[in-house]
Amino acid sequence: MSIGTKKVCHIAFLTSDIKAATTSWAALLGVPCPEIQYLPTADEIPCYTDGLPGDYSDCRIAVIEMENILLEFVQPGDRPGPWKARMDKHGEGFQHISFVVPDKKKALEEVESVTGVKPFHAGYYPDGTYIFYDTLKQLGCEINIKANEDNSRRIEEYLKDKSAPIKEY
Repeated sequence: MSIGTKKVCHIAFLTSDIKAATTSWAALLGVPCPEIQYLPTADEIPCYTDGLPGDYSDCRIAVIEMENILLEFVQPGDRPGPWKARMDKHGEGFQHISFVVPDKKKALEEVESVTGVKPFHAGYYPDGTYIFYDTLKQLGCEINIKANEDNSRRIEEYLKDKSAPIKEY
């Protein structure tokens, strides 16, 4: 068994100064500096950490598109959240590897079977899902499983009761 892919979608880094980090990477690679944006609000992209809803729209993100992979940079905000907790505990630097999988259920089962770890953070875009595992001890980094799927039902449910815990990943 496997997660269903060997292709990495992106690798991500945490930084306390996203402008400085992306400027340096862009200069090193000879590419334009990427646009820096804030993460969407929970009303746009419902997110859950440890099963509970959260809003991480004070985090900033930027992506450098390379020929074979994306480099993602996240600057945590001041509010509690998964990126802030990780940076507070481990500092700046490499955070996770992301894979887009063809079968989310199968991939999640495989990650949990191999690592013994349950997901701790998830977000639901209208056309895709991301799910994080803290596999630092088992794999040396966090794993981000992404799936292309329609989340309109999940988003509707979230908007009806913004305080409800997640039912399933």
